[in-house]
Parts: sequence; C-alpha cells; structure tokens
Amino acid sequence: MTELFLTANSNLYEKLETLLKTRISSPFKILRNENGKPYLTGNPLYFSLSHSGKKAIIAISDSPCGVDLELVNGKSRKVVLNSFSYEERAEIESERDFLTHWTVRESYIKMLGLTLASKLKNLKFIGGKLYDDGEKVECAFFHGGDGDLVFSLCVEDKNEKPPIIKNI
Repeated sequence: MTELFLTANSNLYEKLETLLKTRISSPFKILRNENGKPYLTGNPLYFSLSHSGKKAIIAISDSPCGVDLELVNGKSRKVVLNSFSYEERAEIESERDFLTHWTVRESYIKMLGLTLASKLKNLKFIGGKLYDDGEKVECAFFHGGDGDLVFSLCVEDKNEKPPIIKNI
C-alpha cells in the first residue's frame, strides 16, 4: 500500500520523520545511496519525496517507489521538449501534458535510485506507457494534481492500487 502526502515545502524531512515514526516502531536512520536517494536502514518501508516552489509531496510505500512533483508556472520547456521523441511531442498540447511526461520519467528514475543524467535519454512516455530502452516498464504509475501542480508516482509493484492522498 502506498500513501501520498501533499504538504508545504518547509521542514520536509521533519514531516517525513514524523510520518515514518507512526509506521515504524524500532529506531531508524535515513541514509542516502551513492546517487543521493534517501532510504531507511533495516526496514522494509520505502519512501520518496519531491518539492517544487512552496509545495512538496511525500510517498510512503511497502514497495520501492519514486514520486515527482512539478508546478505549472508558464515556464518555457522548449529545450527539454526538443529531446522528446516525435510521438511524445505529438501528445503534448499543454504545459500540464509536458509535466506529466516529465514527472513520469523522474518518478521512475527516483524509484530506481538513479540519476537523471544516467537514465533520462533512455526513456519515452507514449500512450500512457513508459518505455526504457524500448521495453515497456512494468511498474504501477499514478498521476494527479490540480491547480498549479502535477505529480506522478511510480511503484515497483505493478499490482499496486491507487494511493491514498492526504494533505498535511
């Protein structure tokens, strides 16, 4: 099961630790892998977080997960959009569409614990499906957002049900 928490981008790690303490009874420590992805030692609970501007999102899951949040702000995305395939560009009609394509990629890369530089060029998001080096990614993806934000969640367990979303 995965839960998503939408929050203000202040004291983000304090909020994360508070949420984790309600789910983990033993002491835990948050460390980072060689690519900077935070993880827990000695516990089968996974988490991911993202922030943009004054907003943030935290995912807590029983399976490896990655989450990305971006704000709709009218910023030109032409340079990045030019690196997308023709099929992808044909699907993108708005900034919100672009941000969905972007956050799907980034949530997957975060779930893997890799960096954008090492993986981004291998990914395509076409017809609502993510492809990595031409192979369909077998993970569960969820998208959402309203107003000025767009987010995507990637969970390794492809049978994952839609997450519970809470505002904190």
